[in-house]
Amino acid sequence: MRVMIADDNPETLQRLATTLRAVRGVTLGTCTGDLSATYHAAESRPPQAVMIAERLTRLPEFEVMQKLFQALGIRCVVVADGDAPQARLASRLDGSGIRVTHLDASPEEVRQCLLELLLDRSTAVEPPDGPAPCDMAFQPGRLILIGASTGGVDALIRVLSGFPANCPPTLIVQHTSGTFSAGLARLLDRRTSAHVTEAEDGIALEPGKILIAPGKDHHLELARAGSLRGRLRAEPPRSGHRPSVDALFQSAVPVAARVSAAILTGMGRDGAAGMAALRNAGAHTIGQDQASSLVYGMPRAAHEIGAVAIQLPLEEIGPALLQSCIRRSAA
Repeated sequence: MRVMIADDNPETLQRLATTLRAVRGVTLGTCTGDLSATYHAAESRPPQAVMIAERLTRLPEFEVMQKLFQALGIRCVVVADGDAPQARLASRLDGSGIRVTHLDASPEEVRQCLLELLLDRSTAVEPPDGPAPCDMAFQPGRLILIGASTGGVDALIRVLSGFPANCPPTLIVQHTSGTFSAGLARLLDRRTSAHVTEAEDGIALEPGKILIAPGKDHHLELARAGSLRGRLRAEPPRSGHRPSVDALFQSAVPVAARVSAAILTGMGRDGAAGMAALRNAGAHTIGQDQASSLVYGMPRAAHEIGAVAIQLPLEEIGPALLQSCIRRSAA
């Protein structure tokens, strides 16, 4: 069993490394000091588990990294500073597929924790959702726009898993740390028949291409430059975010009749105003329903102002987006 360590304190990192070297059947992998380095090292050579200092789990990026690890089948052990924090952490993380240990745990205690984690089937990576979808006939010029935040990694995997290799050009804003957007694109690319990549300024919008808003320095928008293209704009945050779902949705209002847009699970109101403008201009708009949303914030805000034409459970959103873009026969 190969185990990585993520700890921003060199002293405690060394203590954990010493303990792991004494655990039977365990090989010490890469040791890192921040979540971004941890994810990229784990993605390039996935370990069976990662031991993460409690301090790093308090960072907002941990939620995204945890979801990415779950999708890759990598387990997590959170290392508390003592017994009292361990009990508190165990209560907070109950049911999340994460185990908790403490800094002074013996090699045998760590071994038992790792074994329990590896034997927990609830943490196993989910298999792909059936065979790859067949190509479909879509109306020329159709576009799909998606906005998501908290819980969005899982939601995007579900939505995009049914997209065929010739899906309409799709642009996505997912609120996350800029250091994780490239990893998210690679993860999603493995879970869909279409090609997922980070957007670049001036990138062409082509069938079968899904673009993820990169980093936290630019908004992803639509721009006309002879033909429609993706544009990155270094402007202030909108609705508290950069990239912003509102910025993407608002930029598509001039071509709203060609757009199908969905707003998925997330905290706050980003995307609500932009989706309302899209719907008023003729776009087809979908909101994730409350029952299937991890956080029913963004979808609720959009629904309450009349921006959502229809609310659907998560499993129906991908097929609904594609169906709205399918080429209609002359009859």
